[in-house]
Parts: sequence; structure tokens; C-alpha cells
Amino acid sequence: MNKKIFLVAIFLIVGALSLAAVSANPSVNTPNGFEINDNLTVKEEKVQFLGMDAVRTVVVMENGTDNITITTFQAEHDMDMSASGNSQAKTIHGKEGIYQKNDDRFVFIYKDQGQFVQIDSPSEKLIEEVLS
Repeated sequence: MNKKIFLVAIFLIVGALSLAAVSANPSVNTPNGFEINDNLTVKEEKVQFLGMDAVRTVVVMENGTDNITITTFQAEHDMDMSASGNSQAKTIHGKEGIYQKNDDRFVFIYKDQGQFVQIDSPSEKLIEEVLS
């Protein structure tokens, strides 16, 4: 739940205009030593996202006590992604997005095939591995 609240907070800080709806999966990799925990996977859950109907998919990769959470949102409008507050614009493996360090977690949000993808990880290096 904290990740969902954090994502909503970032988009509010960024100044949401809207999101785009497309049914596509982001192109990501599972870093060495990590495995997808199918018990924590959420597929096509209907949610309210910034006041809009949206579909959320969540994948959690685990390696011991480390975990990487990838959340995608498909909604009906597009949105401007501008860094503000303690976030910054950043490009990781050709993906332009918003990057933020929050306590001991690193978060990168970017657009991919018309949807928004959030990668929440214990290190920036793991975000790079997911996107490589």
C-alpha cells in the first residue's frame, strides 16, 4: 500500500495532466538471483488512479530479503512527467523518467508503450539491471 500511496504522491507533485490507456507489458529483465514471487503478483486489477479508472499490474521479484516491485498503470489519459520536489529527471537505459530516493528505496517512473511503469528497488543498480 505504501508504494501505491508513494506513486500517487509523486504524480501529484509532478502535476498530473492525465494518463494513456494501452494494453502492453513493459520490457523488463529479472536480475540475477531474483525470482518472481507469483503469490504477490497482481494482474489487471481495476483501481482508481488520480481520479480515473485504471488497470494496475504488479510484479514482485525477490532475492532473500531484497525485493523489486514493478507496477504498471493503464488509464484513459496522458500526463506530463516533470520532476519536482525531491525527484529529478533521469534517463536509465534509454528510458526517460522521474527518479527519486526515498529512505532506503529507489524509485524510477517512466512511460512505456503508453502506460506508466514504476520500479521500486533497494538500489539504483538493480533498476539498471531490470531495464538492461
